[in-house]
Amino acid sequence: MSFQFQEHDFERIGRTLGAEPIRKDRVVCYEIKNEDLGQIVKLEISVDVEFPGDLKDEIPGHIITAETTSCQLHLVGCTGLVAEEDFREVIFYAKGHNVVNALVVQATAWCQVYSNYDRRLLDMDYTKMPSQISNSVISFLMAEGILEGFKFDEDEDISIEG
Repeated sequence: MSFQFQEHDFERIGRTLGAEPIRKDRVVCYEIKNEDLGQIVKLEISVDVEFPGDLKDEIPGHIITAETTSCQLHLVGCTGLVAEEDFREVIFYAKGHNVVNALVVQATAWCQVYSNYDRRLLDMDYTKMPSQISNSVISFLMAEGILEGFKFDEDEDISIEG
């Protein structure tokens, strides 16, 4: 079964990021502020987006957008999330045929995107990887290790509360 956002997911995301969900039809928005640093992230979750033609059956219809003063990041085809209240971050991910993509949003109004990570990287010794990707692989591995039984490479897409 494909991943579907539930009401409890939106509440959990809000608790984790310290922001209230604002609902507009099939879009849920959050504004995450860090007044000390003067940073704001506007997070938008668009659910059940219909893609044209054959793509409708191939791409999950959830788009995650994080907008800052200097960039706009998109994760198309979100297949799950991990909301970790202790780390105060939400990892939205999209699993493809052999790749994992992720958009990480933190309560400190910080966000990161990881794209086109071959799933085999998650099984390798991260200490032997190029330094450019070792930290992001560690983030993926932390997301896997937060909860017992959660793996990015399982067939079923799920949401997880940490």
